[in-house]
Amino acid sequence: MSAGRSFAEYVKIKFYNILCDAAEQYVAENWQQLDLYSKRVRHIENAEFIDATIQRVYVSDLPGMRVAFDVVLELEIEVSEANRHNDYSDECFPWIRVSCEGDLSQALCDWNIVNIEPYSKKNATENSLSDALVPYIPNDKLEDAATAFLKDN
Repeated sequence: MSAGRSFAEYVKIKFYNILCDAAEQYVAENWQQLDLYSKRVRHIENAEFIDATIQRVYVSDLPGMRVAFDVVLELEIEVSEANRHNDYSDECFPWIRVSCEGDLSQALCDWNIVNIEPYSKKNATENSLSDALVPYIPNDKLEDAATAFLKDN
């Protein structure tokens, strides 16, 4: 990882194309699970992946120099239906979570995708590292963390 860059920026630069390919394949095979909604298309019969935007990256520490990271992608999907009178289409923007793992000592060259699923706040990652790969400690837990640190040293 280059100095001065955030982990999220590193993921965007290094893995964006592969993440988009994985998202496109996921949409092709699982678009019915994405809970797509459109006011213009009443009965969605087809969904086509257009593009993706990385919205968030959550990082969790694993043993050694390994990390698990969840990349939350906002997808742009064209949905359509065809009936005997008209063809209707619209765009939907669902979010998915792409769970990955890799080794920082290898510059994440060994990274792999572990799972892809629809994203919701219910399955948001807790206790993740900050964008600079430093443990994030909520304000209400700072005193507990400081006490634990002092006890260990």
